[in-house]
Formats: sequence, structure tokens, C-alpha cells
Amino acid sequence: MSRRPHGVIYALLALSLAINLIGAGYLVGWGYSKKWGGERHRQPRTVESTIDFVASRYPKSVGEAVRQKLEARRKEIAVALDEMKAARRETRQAIREQPLDKNRIEAAFATSREKVANFQRLIQTAIVDALPDLPESERGSIDKDEPD
Repeated sequence: MSRRPHGVIYALLALSLAINLIGAGYLVGWGYSKKWGGERHRQPRTVESTIDFVASRYPKSVGEAVRQKLEARRKEIAVALDEMKAARRETRQAIREQPLDKNRIEAAFATSREKVANFQRLIQTAIVDALPDLPESERGSIDKDEPD
């Protein structure tokens, strides 16, 4: 009767285990990097995504009232969003321009601030307009400790 060399079997098992662990680590790391790491490829902001985001920040009953007020201003929000995006594009172009024109960059940033403020004003006005229609109990359900 001949004995099989146990050392070779143990070495093959160890090698197989190492290859499996490396492969599993690679797959987990790849999945992690796709979902949470690397470059984040956000979808471009749209009127719909803005309305969804703002309404979702409030309890359901409050969020629905806010959504209605935002929907009523959809066209205004769309114009303000387009103006804000255009101002940001202009800012990036001014920064890349050669030779560097500090005055153009400062003017582009000022315009961008103005457009962002207008966009926020429209959203915040819709929120303020929604609040008087809500009972105090629903307004009181807005979480005071929610992280900003």
C-alpha cells in the first residue's frame, strides 16, 4: 500500500483557498468601488429631481403639501434651474480662459450667486406657501433633530 504525500494535498488546498479569497476580495472591492467609491456620477439635476428631493425632506403630509406648491411653480423653477446651470458653465469657462481674467471670474461668480439665490428663493417661497395650509400638528412633526 502506498501513501499519498499529505504535504502536496495541504499545499493544493492552501493554494485553492488563497485564490478563492483573492478572487472574493477583488469582487467585493470592485462592487464597493462601483457603488460607494471612485468618481460619483450623479444624474444631472432636473426640476423633477429637485421637487422629489425637497418634498422628501419633510414628513409625508408636509412633503405632499410642499410638492403641490413646487409643482405649481414648475415652469419658474425650470427657468431658474436653467439660468443657474448656465451661470455655473460660464464660471467654469471663465476659470479656464487664457489669459486669466480675474474680473470676468469675479463677475461670473457674482452672477452664479445671484442665480443660485433666485433658485433657492423659489423653492423656499413654495415651502413657506405650503405651511399655512397645514395643521399645527403636522408642522410640529417636522423633525427638529434631523441632520442638515
